[in-house]
Amino acid sequence: MILGNDGLYEGLIEAGLRLAETPEEEGGWAEYFSESDEADLRIEDEILRSHTALMLENAKRWMATKCRKRLDERGRFVIDEVTRSALVGGFSDYIFPIIRAAFPTNPINELVSVQPTSRRTATIVYWNWVVGRGKGSYYQGMRLFDAQTGKQDAGFNFSNEVIDLETVASLAAAGATASGTLQFHDGGGVRAGTVKLSATLTGAGAVEFYDNGNGAFLCSDGGVTVASSSINYKTGVWSITLGGGETFVIGDVTGTYRWDSEGSSSTPQVDVQIISSTVTTERRAILVNYSIEAMQDIMAEFGVSLEPNLVSGAAEQMNFEIARQIIHEIWLVSPVVATFNKTGPTEYNQQDHFKDLIYTLNQASNRIWARTQKGYGNWIVVDEQASNVIESLPAGMFVAAPRPANVQGLHFIGTLLGRYRVYKDLHLDKEPGASTHGNILMGFKGTQFFEAGMVWSPYQLLYTTESLTTADFLTQKGMASRYATKMVNNLMFVRINLGA
Repeated sequence: MILGNDGLYEGLIEAGLRLAETPEEEGGWAEYFSESDEADLRIEDEILRSHTALMLENAKRWMATKCRKRLDERGRFVIDEVTRSALVGGFSDYIFPIIRAAFPTNPINELVSVQPTSRRTATIVYWNWVVGRGKGSYYQGMRLFDAQTGKQDAGFNFSNEVIDLETVASLAAAGATASGTLQFHDGGGVRAGTVKLSATLTGAGAVEFYDNGNGAFLCSDGGVTVASSSINYKTGVWSITLGGGETFVIGDVTGTYRWDSEGSSSTPQVDVQIISSTVTTERRAILVNYSIEAMQDIMAEFGVSLEPNLVSGAAEQMNFEIARQIIHEIWLVSPVVATFNKTGPTEYNQQDHFKDLIYTLNQASNRIWARTQKGYGNWIVVDEQASNVIESLPAGMFVAAPRPANVQGLHFIGTLLGRYRVYKDLHLDKEPGASTHGNILMGFKGTQFFEAGMVWSPYQLLYTTESLTTADFLTQKGMASRYATKMVNNLMFVRINLGA
């Protein structure tokens, strides 16, 4: 949640979309997301559009603070041009376009959950589903769905009318009679002919008693005599008395049955357990030195100002390092689940053998599913040697993306089999324990913000100090970025080693 200029709180996604649709003169950023004769700046993905607008807004608010002024009630700058020129110079003319260009094209958006923050501490949110009201073998507080490992059991009787393995009596002493009450009987009552009670007897051992649909019980062991028995389907009260000297042993009697839930107030309940983790943003900073003469020469030779290009270069370097940090943190928690040898049987040609990599990728993808029950691997990061294999596959299997303008650092190269987005990272083979023959890092990211194993919370994507020129005609300018990262589910990542 963030506090708007009107004093009301709103969700981050809602706030970002509002800013993206509001004209700049009214405190928004619509011009940065519109189509014009010069460029089409539209972002179809609502989440990405919202996040980009929030990054622009954070930069604007920092700039207002930097200028020791304020934003008016519509989110517009209240600042005189003399102050702006003295403190930020022309920074505002190019910082926003740089953020608009850099943030939505950052490949990290496709690998991890992005949860922007509007303050120095970021709150990472995910949740579990727990049983709010016990039902049979489902006890209160039992976790049905875990944020990390998915569904917790193979059962299927929580939401239906079946009550399985309910403790219907706890016998403190041995005796010929056992009695109790079935917990779920309101609404239409217990369904006749569905009750099965499990107990242990001194002579016959473990036995089961079944109701006959007419208010009495029969025993599964023909040698056990039931002297008398009854069950009231409306109230759930039951009783069994044994004959022939047989007795119930001390312990629990469990029951499995069905009840008519229509009109019942005992509908199974699930409590959503919201888990939040607060992390503090960290800073990356670069101090750039350049001479006044260099600035003059660049302007004279190329007709452009040096400073915007320096800021753009610093932003590119920090984005490169942030991506490398996130890949490194994911790598450290990813187990090797499969190996693929690049050299195949002699009777195979090379390309046919490389097709066998698909089986290995499916192994890894299914391993993520088995560990998390949230999804299958849908992205991979490869180094140079693994890329050689994938890019050698037939065009029908690997569809190459248009070559990006910048191929430094992590970048998208295409789609494999229509379901794996492929990214190339030249430095993946330098990670600890990397194979010398090639490496593949696989992960899953879903459509919801909580469907990812790692969270990146950017705060200030790019901000700068004033330029400081000393008597030796050297100018210094500091540039920085603030963000937080949090590993929330390391089970969503695996690795594949390539062999010779």
